[in-house]
Amino acid sequence: MPPVRKSSVKADVVLFYPKTGMDFGATIAPPHSLLAIAAPLHNRGYSVKIIDQRVDLSWREDLIEALNSNPCCVGISSMTGSQIFFAIEAAGIIRTHTDGKIPIVWGGPHATLLPEQTLASQYVDIVCIGEGELTFLELVEALLSKRPIAGIKGVAYREEGKAIVNPARELLDVEKIFSTPWELVDIEKYIHADFYLRGTQRSLDIGQTSRGCPFQCGFCSSATIRQRKWRAMSVEKASEIIIGTVKRFNLDSVWIRDDEFYIDRKRAYNICANMVKSELKIKWYTSGTRVDVFNRATDEELAMLKMSGADTLKFGAESGCNRILELMQKGIVVEDTLRANLKAKKNGIIPIFALMAGFPTETFAEINKTIDLMYQLKRENPAAQFETIASYTAFPGTPLYALALKMGLKPPQRLEDWSGWLMDDYDLTGRQLPWFNRRERIMLGNISYMSVIGNASLNAINAIRNKIVRQILKIIFIPLSAFERTMLKAKWYAIRPELKVIRFLRNKFLYKSHKVMR
Repeated sequence: MPPVRKSSVKADVVLFYPKTGMDFGATIAPPHSLLAIAAPLHNRGYSVKIIDQRVDLSWREDLIEALNSNPCCVGISSMTGSQIFFAIEAAGIIRTHTDGKIPIVWGGPHATLLPEQTLASQYVDIVCIGEGELTFLELVEALLSKRPIAGIKGVAYREEGKAIVNPARELLDVEKIFSTPWELVDIEKYIHADFYLRGTQRSLDIGQTSRGCPFQCGFCSSATIRQRKWRAMSVEKASEIIIGTVKRFNLDSVWIRDDEFYIDRKRAYNICANMVKSELKIKWYTSGTRVDVFNRATDEELAMLKMSGADTLKFGAESGCNRILELMQKGIVVEDTLRANLKAKKNGIIPIFALMAGFPTETFAEINKTIDLMYQLKRENPAAQFETIASYTAFPGTPLYALALKMGLKPPQRLEDWSGWLMDDYDLTGRQLPWFNRRERIMLGNISYMSVIGNASLNAINAIRNKIVRQILKIIFIPLSAFERTMLKAKWYAIRPELKVIRFLRNKFLYKSHKVMR
């Protein structure tokens, strides 16, 4: 155990954000889940210590120092997948150092979807389910005053070895959400050159101006967590957040992480108009834009969007096969994506398309249609960009989960085993993609890696601050990227020995180590 440093700051609450396994450059966004639950506490005068393992090389020492101030609890936020691995590592340190006397509270998407199973872990004492701002505030105040937590909505806990899940809390009124307490983190660690916004140097993920999504895409957990409800801040509040954050931190670009920023086109137009009036002169984009909504936009709306700085838009195209789009209940057809691509080209907007493969019942002939769609989009609009052809991952609570179970999915039965549940790698066990044989699962993993290297790697490298590291990686990846694009276009994804080397290096330097590349 590292040497204990004497605590210099009293922390009523400690919040810990684990690594994700792919943390470098612009992939490292602010820990918004922790900032959100910290905001009400900070507003009431409580001392909150946030430790972000992704950017803090001395996170162990800092965690122990914070524990020495005897906080009422430690909150950990985690998604399903590799983040759980790092969360458990931190929870083990908390258990050992405090002899189990400080409660460990888990929140985030995974704990929300599987609260009882999460509670069964030795590394968990309490679970916050759903949106945690008010739930965690009430919990902290109850722990500080040593009151029972039985009546707190949205909390799950153990009592005499039995899991108790309290009634759910109502969704929040987003207009009443407190401002992000940026002063609780070192903001410069989250400001980068952006992946997609060329020429930017000070880009920041500023968080959400709306929450939720009214659609029911089969792979997405939002339908369960957010109850298929879209709740938007007023134009005034959203504009204040965007404009105020840009000016406060002297940003040249921002990412607005709304699931559906553009679904209400009139609201989006008015926010963009306010950005133009403020003379921000920035570039920006948002998490996702539906191609069908974009296709309904008028020339006037798109002109305002572009004028405000949105020269790049991200689209969820998902698949090049209409049967698979229907299976996932996406509500679009391939022709909608092709039309949106040409409309973006006409209006001088760079489209970035997200694609997926490996769904239950999907054949490789259908997967090849998705690959073909990617190259057709690029051929018809050379400015088009792509994130990856991500492998489908079945998550609890998603609409397609029942079908995945029916087709042989074997989900983990312990929190600890969910740490490997993220299909950005080869599924050699067959637990996650049992509807494919071993050879097919390797091919699917190869497609994912080839698409990342071929389409997204150079954008990621350009966002790394260290010039020497950036140049070395460019020398390696410029020819490799071109090679993988060529191989993927030709559908030569069955045997790719070079990917084994890349997979090994990724696991060694990003997945299991605590090195922070910046």
